[in-house]
Amino acid sequence: LNAVRWDLDGDAVQDSTSDADWKKHGAPFFNAKASLGCPDTAADPDSLPGPCVGYELARNLDFDTDGDGDVDFDDAYPRWTPMGSGGNSGSRYAAAFDGNGKTISNLTINDDAIYAGLFGGITSGASITRLGLLDASVTTTGTGTHAGALAGIMSASGGGAVRYTYATGNVSHTATVGGSDVGGLIGEYRSGTVAACWSDVDVSSAGRNSRVGGLIGGSRGTVIASYAAGVVTATGDNADVGGLIGEAERGTITASYASGAVWNRGTGGSRGGLVGDMDSSASSTDSYWDSTRTGVADDADADSPEGRATSVLQSPTAYGTGIYANWNVNVDGVSGGDDPWDFGDAGDFPALKSGGMESRIQNGDYDEDDDGLIEIHDLDALNAIRWDADGNGASFLIYRAAFPRAFSKRAMGCADTDSDSNPGPCVGYELAQNLDFDTDGDGDVDIVDAYPNWTPIDAAPGHSQTDPFSAKFDGNNNTISNLRISRTANSDNVGLFGRSGATAVITGVALRNAEITSSGSGTSLYIGALVGSHAGTLRSSYSTGFVFQMGTGTGAYVGGLTGDMPSGSTIAASWSGAHVSAAAASANAGGLTGRLNGGTITAAYATGAVSASGASAYAGGLGGVLHAGTLSASYATGPSTAAGTGGTAAGMGSQITGSNPTITVAYWDVGTTGIADDMDMDMPEGKTTNELQGITDAYERLYSTWNANVDGQSGNDDPWNLGTWMQYPMLKYDGMSLVAQGSLAMGMASPTLNHSVVGEAAGVCLVDGPAMRAGAAGSKAPWQWQRSPDGITWTDIAEDGGSTWMYTAASADLNNYLRACVALGDTAPEGATEACVHMFGKTQN
Repeated sequence: LNAVRWDLDGDAVQDSTSDADWKKHGAPFFNAKASLGCPDTAADPDSLPGPCVGYELARNLDFDTDGDGDVDFDDAYPRWTPMGSGGNSGSRYAAAFDGNGKTISNLTINDDAIYAGLFGGITSGASITRLGLLDASVTTTGTGTHAGALAGIMSASGGGAVRYTYATGNVSHTATVGGSDVGGLIGEYRSGTVAACWSDVDVSSAGRNSRVGGLIGGSRGTVIASYAAGVVTATGDNADVGGLIGEAERGTITASYASGAVWNRGTGGSRGGLVGDMDSSASSTDSYWDSTRTGVADDADADSPEGRATSVLQSPTAYGTGIYANWNVNVDGVSGGDDPWDFGDAGDFPALKSGGMESRIQNGDYDEDDDGLIEIHDLDALNAIRWDADGNGASFLIYRAAFPRAFSKRAMGCADTDSDSNPGPCVGYELAQNLDFDTDGDGDVDIVDAYPNWTPIDAAPGHSQTDPFSAKFDGNNNTISNLRISRTANSDNVGLFGRSGATAVITGVALRNAEITSSGSGTSLYIGALVGSHAGTLRSSYSTGFVFQMGTGTGAYVGGLTGDMPSGSTIAASWSGAHVSAAAASANAGGLTGRLNGGTITAAYATGAVSASGASAYAGGLGGVLHAGTLSASYATGPSTAAGTGGTAAGMGSQITGSNPTITVAYWDVGTTGIADDMDMDMPEGKTTNELQGITDAYERLYSTWNANVDGQSGNDDPWNLGTWMQYPMLKYDGMSLVAQGSLAMGMASPTLNHSVVGEAAGVCLVDGPAMRAGAAGSKAPWQWQRSPDGITWTDIAEDGGSTWMYTAASADLNNYLRACVALGDTAPEGATEACVHMFGKTQN
């Protein structure tokens, strides 16, 4: 493919006999002149054979030659130089190029080329057909740039065409200099024919006076039966930006459409759903744009092009009826209609079928259910969030290749939330299924797994962007299991999300069996399982596992759910069972949050053990330090200890100073936390286990005011299930799993993560009453201990301690995985048959 650049007319003879590059690179490929083996095209079959007339792909090609998912300097062509990129027609590609329905993947261009694309320029005589460019990444920084995935410029006045060809990926011009033509397939299209082509490319230009289009930047030629589905963005002033074409100076557009979002974020210029600026010398016939997804309303005239709602464009019809009546057009240049379109089923946009193209790729989109949230189906998509902090589906420019690769369905397709101006972008993300960082399922997260050491979602690595995550993230009550973070440097802002901004809304996230460790030094370190520094809204979420700060330094804020809660932040209807510890001097460790510093906590609880071992360090069952803000309708039950000199442990939160937070009806368990009541009348108050578990009716006595408002709307939301005898209150708000909230614990927290459970107590709390062995209703059922050498097949071992729920292991058990289970009665919630306490592995808790 690279050698084509030395034979732009495709006859397999070098373009210059003195071309040293051809002799060095081209001749070995093609054995030039010696045995061309080309067809006899001369009138006299006995004369010399006719030359070759071009090239064809014999198989799929991939620029990611080492297959590691990234095109870099370990690959053969990490930065492609466009073929035929000269400034005149004699130095542009002028032959046939038949893709044979094959694909070229991961084309990567990143330089200041004036003519940028697989081909820099295409001129008369060129015929490019049946070619697919997948996940192309074209980034240019020059002046007067012409950029497209296929070609920077096409000028084929003497005859030339591009047919049955498509591209996905991104094309961007990042410089602010003027005069660029940027398109998904072709940058500047001066003459020729483009037919039966499509683009699902995100296109952007920062240059002033740019022409930016989903398929073509600036056009003077013929476009037939083509479409574009990518996001088109212009940020420079006086830009013409359109869903299909940026500016149409001349030429015709027939039976074509555009469906991607169109943005004009500069001043001046023009914006159109199909064409940004259509001059009087250009015309359009039977062509449309999606007035919902592009964000460009119909112009209310009767002339083509016309804006149509998504539902109208997706209504299947046959040729001869409806808006697609005249779409059986000629695309091959020979007389007669070529039946190029497949109109699909309800919910499908028309897709091209001519030339063997597989072109319905855009029918799935980022936002599959059109609720404004991009679906997350796997860890790669979760990882991609870091390149789109505001959740609109348009990633930072330098990640325009990596971002769409993370999604199997790439068209923008977000809900229209602002139909009177620019399109409503996506506003965030949602989990579509459970995720597990133990990707190979062997019970251990290690280097064999896809993400063995997660980088917190924050500003994209290597980018100057400094904004925290500021969008919506809806977990839909799905789980994210076995998150592992181990930081020795850059230990600030550690968690699944490093930071959440004031506009972030995180809901319905179940973070299970997380292990967060930070051993770096520094000051004011914010560390939590879900969010390190949390300035937004967090609801209906929980975490289990460990959050440990083991480094030196001062002022760490470490919590089971969040590290810090400044003014304006909210946690509501959420809980944590994570064990938390902090070793830094003046550290603050809390079961739910490290510090409440002006935020609001409503209807929350924490059950994990909390410890602080640094000098003047503080530990609290719910919050490490309660400095300012509001806390209500919440409780804590986890052991709280402070071992360092001058440190303090508290049942609810230590060092209640500063602006004196407002605390109402909040409690800690004096038995389980190990912290006695302070004997005053002020909140929070220490209560015995029996007092906290002795509620049998709805909101009354200790919990009479706990019917709180947790969603921020008017009225109370009945967030609690207060249970029956021997149960702590549990959250039921927003579909949270009551079984999942059972307090499951065995052994004690240890910073070394290898504390043996031998001889330790285990306990379980379920919502439908004390755990009971089947057939033993009314009695306290002991645990049934089991061992397994592999964590999969379990065998019973002798019980010890009966209703004390204790097991003393024999030495032979230490090389096995251990767990304790108790069978449940018929009334167990959600169909559960048993409740089990598992170790993370062998003798580890």
